[in-house]
Amino acid sequence: MTLLIYGAGGLGREVLSALQACGEHVAGFVVDPGFPVADIRGLQVRAERLETFSDPVVRLVLAVGDGRARQRAALSIGTAVECVGVRHPAAVVGSGVSVGTGVLIIGLCSITTDVSIGSHTLINPGSTIAHDCVLGDFVNLGPSCSLAGRVTVEEGANLGVGVSVAPGVVIGAWSTVGAGAVVIRDVEPGSTVVGVPARPIQRRGGTAPFVPPPA
Repeated sequence: MTLLIYGAGGLGREVLSALQACGEHVAGFVVDPGFPVADIRGLQVRAERLETFSDPVVRLVLAVGDGRARQRAALSIGTAVECVGVRHPAAVVGSGVSVGTGVLIIGLCSITTDVSIGSHTLINPGSTIAHDCVLGDFVNLGPSCSLAGRVTVEEGANLGVGVSVAPGVVIGAWSTVGAGAVVIRDVEPGSTVVGVPARPIQRRGGTAPFVPPPA
């Protein structure tokens, strides 16, 4: 089957490198019409809307950095095309780790044991995930994130570069944790926290309300 990467930005090139390190043959990239990208490393970049993309002999990797955009892409293609993920061979993945559809594990990461990772989640280089963590769908872990044991990261949460999370903490759905933050308390869904220790960013009327992503 033909293997294509949807998304031709920096993450797309990282995914290409990871797939090639796994010995996979990548046929090219797919981007939205109007995306200004020429061929990448000799591979063709074809412009096509995912809503009309249908090819039973294609496997597609969704290399989109934003969790909401990744969710929209996954919903757009439905079951018309097989979505697959990638696990860089340098990643260390222990026993009892379950990985959903389309998960991107990029570069040197460590995932110890009894961890559950939801579909279309992105784990960037240098991240460490300890025992009994649960990551929902469409989560982003920035480079060098560190999750201690029993951490829950709910759907769509976005953790920036170098975030550290203490044991047992729950990161709420579609929340944002700023780069370098140290999270020692639960994070409310849809909120933004920053600092050491991490605290919510205050706005008029309090923290931003949780707004679920569009279906």
